Amino acid sequence: MRQPVEGEMTKNPSKPESAALPSHEVLPVRAYLDINEVDLETQKMNEIAQLVRLPDSLSKAEQNTRLARALDLYESLAPTDGLEGMLAAQMVGTHHAALDCLRMAAVPGQTFASRDMNLKHAQKLMALYTQQMAALNKHRGKGQQKVTVEHVNVHAGGQAVVGNVEMGKRNGKALSKTDAIAEVQNVSSSSAKQQQKPTKCKRR
Repeated sequence: MRQPVEGEMTKNPSKPESAALPSHEVLPVRAYLDINEVDLETQKMNEIAQLVRLPDSLSKAEQNTRLARALDLYESLAPTDGLEGMLAAQMVGTHHAALDCLRMAAVPGQTFASRDMNLKHAQKLMALYTQQMAALNKHRGKGQQKVTVEHVNVHAGGQAVVGNVEMGKRNGKALSKTDAIAEVQNVSSSSAKQQQKPTKCKRR
């Protein structure tokens, strides 16, 4: 039996064999590594803690408070998958970096160029945070959805509605989008009939 080479990754014998899985599936990394949920949570906390600047001038209690605040911000984003987890960690780091730049810009006695540089960096970081938030919302399906209509076929006697359809109310009840479109078509049809109605001319 071949002895494993030092540094070579070996499977945990207590884990199931990959041969029993379908060909399109693979075992997760945890099946090969001796790790547990506590280790993963500790690593996540360390990654977030490394994004926060902790000056030596702060006491241990103040440093712990700042770390707890960063973890609260991460948890408030409630990431549900790996992508959201990465974005949430990046947003926490961007937020704290922007605050650091704003703090340094508020330090008295500095030159105008130094203060201006800190404010510009803060502005870039806040713009980056907005982009990250938009990416997170888009991933969660909360972004603005745009529908492009390339072909519209209108038969004789029909009318097409082009543009945004706003849903109003009828008899105190909210209209559905279908009812709103029908309402617009009725109004358009009435207007068209009035325009086509012949007018009587008085003879002099």
